[in-house]
Amino acid sequence: MLPPSASDLELLGATRLCDTEESVVKRWQDLRYQRIPWGGGAQLERLQQSGQPGHDRFYFFDDEQHLVGAVFRYNRGLSLKPYPVLRETLSELIPSSTFYIDPTKLLSQEDARSAVLYRTGDYTSTTQYLVLETDGDPTLLVASLAIDPYEQLLSSYRENFLPGLNRSGSATPGEPSLDSETGDDFLGRQQFARGEAALFGSCGTAQPAIAVEAYRQSIQHGLKDEGRLAEAHHRLGLALLDQGQLADAQRELEQALSLRPNAPAIISNLGRVLAERQQQARAIELFQRALILRPNFAEARFHLANSLEQSDTRRAIEEYETYLALAEGIPREAERIRFVLERVKELKGE
Repeated sequence: MLPPSASDLELLGATRLCDTEESVVKRWQDLRYQRIPWGGGAQLERLQQSGQPGHDRFYFFDDEQHLVGAVFRYNRGLSLKPYPVLRETLSELIPSSTFYIDPTKLLSQEDARSAVLYRTGDYTSTTQYLVLETDGDPTLLVASLAIDPYEQLLSSYRENFLPGLNRSGSATPGEPSLDSETGDDFLGRQQFARGEAALFGSCGTAQPAIAVEAYRQSIQHGLKDEGRLAEAHHRLGLALLDQGQLADAQRELEQALSLRPNAPAIISNLGRVLAERQQQARAIELFQRALILRPNFAEARFHLANSLEQSDTRRAIEEYETYLALAEGIPREAERIRFVLERVKELKGE
């Protein structure tokens, strides 16, 4: 179930995430902006001006010049009194983090000390609101929206968007610093996000060729977090599988497994590759191993059943039926459920 997200505060106007840079700029008649590099992409800055009073805007584009996120900084704070729909939405959301603010660097209100970060969104994008909680008049400091893979790179509470911000103890533990946009780790995380957006079709259509290129660049730049590095090899393996490059896919998934040997998703996806390479015995072993680690793993259960069809029809039917029980009510499994229902009938000779 998605969180409440209704808002009467329009952020992007006629522009939409995934629009091309050219189409975005065409709408900016008589508005000044600056284009600067942003890793492998570009950042367009529209600072406060007569046609845009009271706030600064930052638009971020990927290597293919598609809009992947935007940040809106309200220099004196934006009162939310005129926006009852957004106020109602925020009242229904659970705060993600709380922050302390130095008011001398931000607002003229000397008693302003803390702000709350709210997150909401839909299936493909996330919107953040950083709100100063004052009595009876909540004030918006920063808002941002991004397609999901880029959310962490465009967080509302980064130092360059909001000077004088200090995290409280309620901020998410272990979250990496997001202030630096230079260095290999940032470039690696940015390319990882680009790979995710391409692999899962964040802008409408999956693009496995771009995903392969992006994940490879991510690995080449280097990722400080070993878990993210493992996931980059994992995702690269999936993108290569989508392109039918089975040997390369197997190599990447084996590399991912060496970094995270007990990750059920990696184990199961390596099994998928081996099944495609007609190594059914090894594939079955991997699916079983994934299910030992996560017994309710519906996708692994499906692939195990599929691999068992030729060697053990009765057990294949049992595994398919277990899959159906696990997958019931999961929207993304609907197509696979239809296939399994027909396949079970065929295997039973009905």
